Amino acid sequence: MAVSYNEDIKLGDSVFHVQTEYYKKSGKVVSNIFKDGLSIKRLEKSVDNEEDLDSAVAEFHRYVVERLRSGAKKKVSQEKGVFAIPEPTREEILRVINPYFGVASSFVLEEALSASSNPEDFVDHLLDGLPEDLKEGLREELIPLISSSSTSDSRPSQSEERSSEPEEFTEEKKEKLLKVLSEYFGIMALSILEESLEEWNGDYHRLVELIVSHLEDEKEREELYNRLMFL
Repeated sequence: MAVSYNEDIKLGDSVFHVQTEYYKKSGKVVSNIFKDGLSIKRLEKSVDNEEDLDSAVAEFHRYVVERLRSGAKKKVSQEKGVFAIPEPTREEILRVINPYFGVASSFVLEEALSASSNPEDFVDHLLDGLPEDLKEGLREELIPLISSSSTSDSRPSQSEERSSEPEEFTEEKKEKLLKVLSEYFGIMALSILEESLEEWNGDYHRLVELIVSHLEDEKEREELYNRLMFL
């Protein structure tokens, strides 16, 4: 049976406890981080059948402890598939989450970025491990920050739209779109998508603009635009 690792780490005025063990049911090594007795973060890693469980638990525990101690000063590279946010937004997010994560805030932020490819995933990973009552309030505060930065960074210029190459609209893409659109348009989601596709010129940005134009509320338009652009 794989061992369980428990370690206390004092950083600043806070004491963090890291507990790492293997969960047979999920087949994952899990590290739970506690701050002053409160659970604040849960990190997971899948284990290959060929791996030695004791070694896998020990290695992941060391990784989490070292990253926590370093404060994650080295930021994740903004490679394809990794959700990126501008520096000013990072600072705002750190300000919001600092009361809950303390000196571990940078670590939590970078871990969430490295595991995410869109705003929703990022918020989910960022808040994973916190009590549900705290998640709701923090989510309401974080979403506007991220949506604002995503809008300024992601909206293409008119020249970029004109030069875009036609994109293939797959069934998989259609299913993803309908899943999101149903939250805003209900049973009208399919009709609105099909109507927008009739005017579509092969540019996904243009398709998103056509879809969101069916919403009257400006805030909802911006929110939907950001969600669809990161699908």
